[in-house]
Amino acid sequence: MSNLDYLKLAFNSVGWFIPPYVQLGYLEQVAHQIDESKICERTLANHLTQIYSPENLAAMVSERYHSVPYVNEYCETIAECVEAHFLGLNHIAVSGLMPVIEGAGRKLADSRSVQVTSIKSVFQNLAADCKIDVITNSIGAVGEIVSMMDAFIEFTDNNLYINSNSYPLSDNTNRHGILHGAFSDADYGEPLNFFKSIGAIDFLCFVSALRAPISCFAPSPTEASNKLAAYYWLCVQLGKRKPTAANKAMHATSA
Repeated sequence: MSNLDYLKLAFNSVGWFIPPYVQLGYLEQVAHQIDESKICERTLANHLTQIYSPENLAAMVSERYHSVPYVNEYCETIAECVEAHFLGLNHIAVSGLMPVIEGAGRKLADSRSVQVTSIKSVFQNLAADCKIDVITNSIGAVGEIVSMMDAFIEFTDNNLYINSNSYPLSDNTNRHGILHGAFSDADYGEPLNFFKSIGAIDFLCFVSALRAPISCFAPSPTEASNKLAAYYWLCVQLGKRKPTAANKAMHATSA
């Protein structure tokens, strides 16, 4: 039974996990560069932009999020957060996704009759239940899916839901610090925070697909997604043209 534990070790070391809907070859390239210290947590975002591009996220927004059980209850919120990201409003994009991760995670756990005692246990126990399901019923590439579940457990335990005072990396993609107001503007609000957060949403889509009649692969582009991607590219340009007073760079310039 082949696994992806080498990807798990590499990605967890930079505060990430094994994302679904991404070609294995690309993930292997990134993991290799992490192992060679050519990518660290500070430069990871440069490589995630290819995964969470306007085209790829447009396909997820127009073709996937609205059709995934439990995640679809938040599809409008997710779409607004994606739009905010491309406008350069990452504080809003990230803080909007945090409740979605928690809400969809709890609903998925409940749908599987998974017992939970805390927010951490939602993802620990949900992933553990998925592992049992995949192994028992030989669902998909068993070893690879098990590695993905283990990587996500480590991400939620050591990053997303760790005590904000103990967050080990500089990006501060941490639910408690963000939603409880322990982190100020300067502490987060970068694209990397968004990439990790939307990646967690995608992971929950993958979990839902283990039982729902939806694909475990990324959606193909459609006419609708192409139009939405074009709009996202306009958002990127608008974000770059924001008045200085609307951009946090003003504070760095005047400091």
